[in-house]
Amino acid sequence: CMVDMYLLTLALSTGIGLGRHFTRLEWVQRQFIDKLGIDPFPGTINLMVDAAEDMAVWERLKCEPGLHIDNPDDGPHDCDARCYLVSIEGRIDGAIVLPEVAAYPSGQIEMIAAIGVREALGIGDGDPMRIELR
Repeated sequence: CMVDMYLLTLALSTGIGLGRHFTRLEWVQRQFIDKLGIDPFPGTINLMVDAAEDMAVWERLKCEPGLHIDNPDDGPHDCDARCYLVSIEGRIDGAIVLPEVAAYPSGQIEMIAAIGVREALGIGDGDPMRIELR
């Protein structure tokens, strides 16, 4: 299923803190640098898909193979993931990280970037964030 629209506007949300652990794992950090060219800021940017048209774009994007992050471990918070390079607000390079876990919420998107996006953009929970597939 091809993605025919590459732009999403989503609401910023606070996560449960697992992204900070995940982005600090040595094997994750190494693969983000090698495969995505991003040395991730600790943690992930959590976004919620609310609008039906954004959900349709997100569902189509999830059909794409993306760039694969391979988990060499079987830890309780370790999993494989697919990533998609994005531009955040047209100013910050980042990547969507889609954990490959069965119970992952369908309307949640996590992203990484090399800098603290909230601070760089001066945004907080509930604020809209525009992301575009690169």
